[in-house]
Amino acid sequence: MSSLSKPRAKFVYYFCDETSVHDRFMAVGGLAVADYNLQTITDHLATINRVKKVTYEVKYQTTRKRRDCGHTAYAEYLAELINLKKVHFHVRFAPFKQYNHRDSGPNRRADTVGKMHYQLLLHRALRFYGGEYKLRIRPDDGDCTKKLQDQQEALLFEAIHKHGYDVKPDCIDSIEPRESLKEPLLQLLDVTLGAFTALRNERHLSPTYSPPKTALALLAHKINGSPNLLENSGAAVRHLSIWNVVPEYRKRTEARHAGLCP
Repeated sequence: MSSLSKPRAKFVYYFCDETSVHDRFMAVGGLAVADYNLQTITDHLATINRVKKVTYEVKYQTTRKRRDCGHTAYAEYLAELINLKKVHFHVRFAPFKQYNHRDSGPNRRADTVGKMHYQLLLHRALRFYGGEYKLRIRPDDGDCTKKLQDQQEALLFEAIHKHGYDVKPDCIDSIEPRESLKEPLLQLLDVTLGAFTALRNERHLSPTYSPPKTALALLAHKINGSPNLLENSGAAVRHLSIWNVVPEYRKRTEARHAGLCP
């Protein structure tokens, strides 16, 4: 993550959120921000809110046709930050309807989403940054993320086991869920995460889908270089990472069909 560390960062803030849990593909997303960039980004978002007269929580799902749209400004600003490698943006898509949520825990769907967050942190946040920096993890507050604080030791143990020397045993400084209404970085993440997930679910192809949301989704995709949302990014790609998950039972089924396992 050298592109985030000029000047040298001590902490990396990792904001994460989920979207589209009732759709074919749901997503969890992460936004990595070096400590020295955090205040500048927060101040710029406050300026956008003032100029665009934003008095609401900026979320992809609240996109409406407005003369001065704060949502568009947020999407454009995030694309600028990604392009300059001042932040890293990670998206993990999962075919949500293929999971048996009863197996996830007593909260079923919420526990499944919690596991999606756990995997995002394990294979993106800790793998990418845990070897050099202290992580301040800031998930959106809710039923699906409330267990993450209690899973810190398990997360560290598994990260070291899977990623070895790339992860330090004390790399997590804190895990503190935040209310998205009060955390502008979570709102910044939400707009483009929601836009990409709308495209992944092909909502924009429906004649009844909201034209303002379609326009925002297509714009967010274009200004980020039109990444292929159906394919995984390379393992070394950090600034804009796309990850499409295949459920474990499907991997086993495909392996059996290929004669790779009994």
